[in-house]
Amino acid sequence: MDKEKNNKSNLNNIIGWGIVIAIWLVLILGYMFSPKMYFISTGLYNQGSEESKENVKIAMGEENTEKRFRLYFQWYNVIHELGHGLIRYNNGAKNHIVDEEQLVNDFAVAYWKEYGEQEKVDALEDIVNYAVENVGDNYKNNVDYMQLGRDNSTYSSFKNEFFTFNDYGWFQFSSVKHSLEMGRDLETVLSEMGFTNYELSSSKILKYGEINEDVSRKIVKDAIDNFRSWGFEYKDAYQVFDKDPNNNYSRPVTRLFNLFNYVDFKNAF
Repeated sequence: MDKEKNNKSNLNNIIGWGIVIAIWLVLILGYMFSPKMYFISTGLYNQGSEESKENVKIAMGEENTEKRFRLYFQWYNVIHELGHGLIRYNNGAKNHIVDEEQLVNDFAVAYWKEYGEQEKVDALEDIVNYAVENVGDNYKNNVDYMQLGRDNSTYSSFKNEFFTFNDYGWFQFSSVKHSLEMGRDLETVLSEMGFTNYELSSSKILKYGEINEDVSRKIVKDAIDNFRSWGFEYKDAYQVFDKDPNNNYSRPVTRLFNLFNYVDFKNAF
């Protein structure tokens, strides 16, 4: 009787371990062979909490707050996020995370100076100049934004406690302000990103009118088409809009693993 129980227990253990191994094999093979894509999260002002809206007003001003928010995050910042992917997918320069953030801001500013409507570039400059002077106390205390970033990061990641409106937000606005002031051209920035083998397409101005979610998706699609026309590799991308205005980020993903997040890929491009 005991022998029969032991045999049954051993069989159950074998079956259990077999299921565990099978699941891991599915996950590993899924990661290896599932199509790769780039995931972009873009926050929405109009669906944010009252507290988050008040923070946005501090950064963007009381007038035309949502319009200015949309211009910054749905027009400008999506190119910033795509810049991270451009480095990743094309074996670009490996920099400290603070330097990479500055570099992709340089890239996004250079991109829009090359292909963007001048009035939007001017509006962006007005937004970041205002934000730098009104978000938190770092500007008033003459804090160096790059040093602030280095003090709150390792080589490859920022500390979790750094992700606050007054610190990380101010760091990013300050970085964009610096990029606008430097005004470096696109070829110079691409060279610093580690790229030499590419050919820029003609400087056709990309006009989008009023910025909204559909337009933002088109901005991302047009940018990826541009990158590929220059000779770069770029995975398909998927953009989602988050009700939290603070959730603006990007990361490489696979379709398989995003099934667990119930992502609908019909808007992938």
